[in-house]
Amino acid sequence: MNTKLSQLIQYFILLLIGIGLSWLFFRVLRWQMLIKATGYKAKFHSAFAALSIGYFVNFAVPRLGEVTRCLSVKKQDNIPFMQLLGTVIIERVIDIISLIVILLLTLLLQFDHIIAFVKENVFGPIYNGIIQKIMSGNKPVLIIVLSVLLLSVFLFVYFRKYIRERSPKIILKFVKGLKDGLISVAKLERKGLFIVYTILIWICYYLMTYFWFFVFEETSILGLGACLTILSIGTIGRSVPIQGGGMGAYHFLVQQVCILYGLGGIFGQTLATLIHAGQTFFTFVMGLAGLIIFFVGFWKKNK
Repeated sequence: MNTKLSQLIQYFILLLIGIGLSWLFFRVLRWQMLIKATGYKAKFHSAFAALSIGYFVNFAVPRLGEVTRCLSVKKQDNIPFMQLLGTVIIERVIDIISLIVILLLTLLLQFDHIIAFVKENVFGPIYNGIIQKIMSGNKPVLIIVLSVLLLSVFLFVYFRKYIRERSPKIILKFVKGLKDGLISVAKLERKGLFIVYTILIWICYYLMTYFWFFVFEETSILGLGACLTILSIGTIGRSVPIQGGGMGAYHFLVQQVCILYGLGGIFGQTLATLIHAGQTFFTFVMGLAGLIIFFVGFWKKNK
């Protein structure tokens, strides 16, 4: 391999690692602020290890990582589990609000592409797959749709009554944890810094997507607007609670976005695979590092 090319690849990998570490660093600092607002203090290395382990676990078992990282900090810093869970829930709410803001910004700046994407991948399948069949008198589809609606209404009514009359203590503790988490946001000493950390997290996430465009000449035609669309739509795909960090859903959505921006389906799929593989590799490496940090800290604490 050409020496110059080899150096460029090394610099590229180091750049992505640096951005990934910065992203994790800002998330740790932001979580520490939420924990501090509850009246407790989590050490940086404890929160860093917990987050790294949590993302690693989430890759294998979606949403279990949120519980794992709370248990990790509880073991290291003796912070009540429900207090930690409350901060994690608030953090997720903030992430959702941030994603909505990103989606609105994308809609504002990339309106034509977003509308085309929604027509092609949302309304089109719904109309062709369900509505059109119902209108044409397809009885099996009509029966399935009505059954799902009736079952949904029944479950909602039934479980609402059950929760109201038989709420177990764990739910009450969960609600208290959520309440404490909400109060913790109001008690933040430096709300402006919290917002800055949130913005920096999304900037890092954006750059972790954007720099992959330059791996191939064909994908380098995608610009800043396309990256914003891939970031917002792709994040939805990664949020789908399936194993592998939204594997499959993320690839499909990113590929469809790339097609809208004039990139061939094969290169769109390749780009999605590269981005996802890079983030997966980073998740595994940091998860391993987090486990090492946790066990070393746990050993020092109990020796």
